[in-house]
Amino acid sequence: MLNFREQNKIFVTSDTHLHHNRDFVWKSRGFSSVVEHDNAVIDSINTTVKSDDILLHLGDLCLNTKIDEFEQLISRVNCKNIYMLWGNHPNPHYKNVYIPMVKKILGENYTSESEVYPLRYKNIIYVGHYAEIILGGQFCVLSHYPIYVFNEMAHGSWMLCGHSHYGCPLTKSDNLYGKILDVGWDGHGKPWSIEEIKTVMNEKRFVAVDHHLSRISA
Repeated sequence: MLNFREQNKIFVTSDTHLHHNRDFVWKSRGFSSVVEHDNAVIDSINTTVKSDDILLHLGDLCLNTKIDEFEQLISRVNCKNIYMLWGNHPNPHYKNVYIPMVKKILGENYTSESEVYPLRYKNIIYVGHYAEIILGGQFCVLSHYPIYVFNEMAHGSWMLCGHSHYGCPLTKSDNLYGKILDVGWDGHGKPWSIEEIKTVMNEKRFVAVDHHLSRISA
């Protein structure tokens, strides 16, 4: 469980896909090249999120990067506290950054199944594949992938996700049935502030989706 201090200003994003040189990514976002795309995404993060703020990143930070390219990209992001979930595109930092750190920590106790969280590397703090957090008293579930039955959902918890590039109607901000939101880059064009997410979630309704719950309420 992550629990941040009240003075921490917190932002959330996902699926930035830096260095992903496929035109269905950067062209669909209105850019003429992957370089223009990366510059704009990083500039937007740095304009929105200050160095001492917290940025929760729900996966797929970058793709098709060599380790030196990865290092260069993260060095350009001013935020010193990027809490990172794994997405479905974890290269190259899972293999070339995270695993070597875990091996060093665990030594002879390391196995291919070993994981250690939280684990910091420069301005990134790896927190695994899933997280539950308290944000200003609000219980939130974080996952790269949308989850439709999640912890405390009947009591007003939020489900924040990515992965779908704002292509799943059930996770869009204007879908009022279920407190679930795709916070990925394609739906907002910048990191979401907690205040912006709260405004969206206040309009959404709790929806029972399985046999444990049989009602729909505000």
